[in-house]
Amino acid sequence: MKGIFCACLLVSLQSMTVAQAYEGDIHFSATYVLARAAGWPEADALVIASANQGVDENQNTVAALEMDTTASSSFAAFDANSFHQAEKNLRFHCFSKHSGQSGRISADVLEVMSGHFAEVPDRAETPQGHATRLIALGAALHCQQDAYSHVDFGGSCGSHSGSCYGHTYETFLDQVVFGLLNKHYFNPDHPAVSGQQLPEALQQTARELAARRPRASSRSIPTHALAALSDALRGSGLELPDEVRRDCNRYLAGKWLFEFLHSGGRTQDSPDDIERLAPGVALTCKNSSLASATIVRIPEPSFPRLKPDASPYLVRADGTYQLMLDRVSDPIPDYNSRRVGVQLSHWNQLLALPLVTRVALLSR
Repeated sequence: MKGIFCACLLVSLQSMTVAQAYEGDIHFSATYVLARAAGWPEADALVIASANQGVDENQNTVAALEMDTTASSSFAAFDANSFHQAEKNLRFHCFSKHSGQSGRISADVLEVMSGHFAEVPDRAETPQGHATRLIALGAALHCQQDAYSHVDFGGSCGSHSGSCYGHTYETFLDQVVFGLLNKHYFNPDHPAVSGQQLPEALQQTARELAARRPRASSRSIPTHALAALSDALRGSGLELPDEVRRDCNRYLAGKWLFEFLHSGGRTQDSPDDIERLAPGVALTCKNSSLASATIVRIPEPSFPRLKPDASPYLVRADGTYQLMLDRVSDPIPDYNSRRVGVQLSHWNQLLALPLVTRVALLSR
């Protein structure tokens, strides 16, 4: 019973994310519309975007801070040097191991990004191989996009690679300031806060999507069109709660895609679901451009369940894959160990660490 109680406590601590950089409005919504604009069919664009955002949804790949705690008879003993970024932050979210030059992506991050894209197969002959290829591309794009919002958050943490906190401090401070002033100032996850990096992040995303699309059906996205999408996202949501901002930016991305697909006599390879927004959306989003706007409806994501190397657990012969919500129970960690690794997402979770380590000791 004590072991089960300890397991539940640790799962609760591990259940939320930290320092994940760009959120669903970039990793999913913007990626989806850029894939459609580059010529990918709707179904393929959905898989790519779902895999991209899926890196932030799966426990195996989501960014996290880790702390090693040692159980003892005196409640708990904490190693001051054990609070650090998880290795997967460097691998999938492109934090740098070094401080680097301000405003420049570090060489080690460029190497990680290159490795991700090198693992994307050039082609696939079967539906199963095609879906696997799309998921790999989505995971590679996630790292590439994160590299831009993480560009100034490299460093080291004692014997651990990467800075001790990533940009958790800025994210926490942003939440506090927003609660007081109703405006975002510090959170680099927010495309309007870290907007100076966004144009190049979108440009590189579009370049990779176009490069991996079959030449016969690929489309180039003009620079001015990419700039329009960037400007729309950079100007959105500074005075909105994050969950509202993500929805509003989804509408903006859908509006951009509708205008892109219906300008210049472009033809569509497959029909998109079109909707007209209710007048109240513009008021909620504090954005007059969304007043009764016609948009492409961006479908709901289908997050693949990812292994610790960000590859999918199961892709079937017909190209369908195991969803994150279809996951089976993962093996229960050994809580009889004297040292317990805990992933942290909120500062107040530190308060639970003594209880967790005490239960771990008692369960022995």
